[in-house]
Amino acid sequence: MSNVEKRFIDVEVRAESNEQENMVIEGYALKFNTKSNPLSSGDVKFIETISPEALKSADMEDVRALIDHNPSLVLARTTADTLKLEVDDVGLKFRAVLADTSYARDLYKNIQAGNINQCSFAFELEDKGDSVRYNSESRMYERTLNSFKKIMDVSAVTYPAYND
Repeated sequence: MSNVEKRFIDVEVRAESNEQENMVIEGYALKFNTKSNPLSSGDVKFIETISPEALKSADMEDVRALIDHNPSLVLARTTADTLKLEVDDVGLKFRAVLADTSYARDLYKNIQAGNINQCSFAFELEDKGDSVRYNSESRMYERTLNSFKKIMDVSAVTYPAYND
């Protein structure tokens, strides 16, 4: 059984053109201190937030930029120096120079048209890397992601888990 989790976040993703005519997209793969839409694990429903400390020790050496977390649709990669990641006060910002492939061109055009404007990330947590409490007022569990072990991918997606 895999410990990999994926979260989808609704943030601005932009398509940028430059003088070399490269296709570049950038945005936030995750934002700190924002609430997710209701998520579930089995029968348990919860709301999730990400602590600003969560990325402090995360392995981000070999992260891929994908479409909808599909490993067959690689757009860029940190080890190829086509994907840059930066942690700031807002969250995990990315900048990807897309490979000249048919699916990258399709994604780029869909971002330009506004059809795709959301991001996601796939991760593994450290052991005891989260905390959970029950909110009796909302009658929902609240999970805080405190320490990522690894970030596997950042993805342009159709449906986000986070609206921020």
